[in-house]
Amino acid sequence: MSKDPTRTQAMLAKCHDCTGHYHDGKDDCEVTKCPLYKWMPYRKLEPDFEWAEYNPRSKGLVSKEETKRDFTPEQKEAMAKRLEAARERRYHADLQDSGVEDNE
Repeated sequence: MSKDPTRTQAMLAKCHDCTGHYHDGKDDCEVTKCPLYKWMPYRKLEPDFEWAEYNPRSKGLVSKEETKRDFTPEQKEAMAKRLEAARERRYHADLQDSGVEDNE
């Protein structure tokens, strides 16, 4: 039975992974844009969060570029058609899985 890592263990594991399995956690990686840099115990620099903004939906920091999407009317129409087609496929797959005949 495996035990889930603690938050601290997960953060340290991410630092270890990010530095190519070289980082022992006692040196400053100096990656100030990393979301975990704020909690690094041996950091020398201040975290740089100019790249991010708070997203109330996810209740966390996200890239400013990720939050601002402008779609043309043509793109919106294409997305709506793809969504409708995906929903239709899902509906028919669910009917087939349940053994109910489709009357359409």
